[in-house]
Amino acid sequence: NKAVSATMETERINLASAATPTPTAVPVAPPTTVPTATSTTSQRLTDISSSSRSEQLSLLPTPFQNQTDYWALQPFVVQANQLEMQFHNGFDYYTDRNKVAVHAVSTGRVMFVEIFERARDGASQINLAWQSPSGEVVLYTLEPSGGPADDTKIAEQKILAQKMMESMTIQAGDDVRQGEFIGYLYGQDEWAHVHMTVKASNNGPEEWLCPADFITKAKDSDLLSKSLIWAEHLYKDSKQP
Repeated sequence: NKAVSATMETERINLASAATPTPTAVPVAPPTTVPTATSTTSQRLTDISSSSRSEQLSLLPTPFQNQTDYWALQPFVVQANQLEMQFHNGFDYYTDRNKVAVHAVSTGRVMFVEIFERARDGASQINLAWQSPSGEVVLYTLEPSGGPADDTKIAEQKILAQKMMESMTIQAGDDVRQGEFIGYLYGQDEWAHVHMTVKASNNGPEEWLCPADFITKAKDSDLLSKSLIWAEHLYKDSKQP
């Protein structure tokens, strides 16, 4: 197996460049980066059989056990789009709860679970990923807040990241089942969120896939209504995902 490339670039909306009315100011998180997994982690991954790969990826609508725990959703945005929105490689599920139970949206083999500190601002978060039987890689970042933070907030994030890590029930090499509880997100404000992405595979160049394409009951969920709430907060209805 090749070393697993798990680099996650979390792009946020560049409000300054939008050719639309000036939106209400909200925290905007800087790009999130997940370091490449070590060779030790890579060795713990097993090959996925051809029979397993015939299974299609199926995702639950949210990474939260209680689907009412999130108030807004930042949607997936492709590189070139008619709204001229900046690329966003996954879904952000925002919550205003202090503590939210997180579960696995699909079945897979855990690749890594780790505390990560962003070099740019010192903000702390949990990064984790697993590979599905069909080969796609599902990645979460659990972030106590969004956007830049002062020294006091950053210090608290370090404590919260440690609490989140201690709550994790999975580790590299474990098999995780869809709907299985895996830990808690601890939030600082209403911009606490889980950033969820789906990569086509753990080999070759990164190819980000829209999570909605794998959510079998997406039309029956509140994903669209929650994304409209997010758009209203940022764009005052001038753009709709």
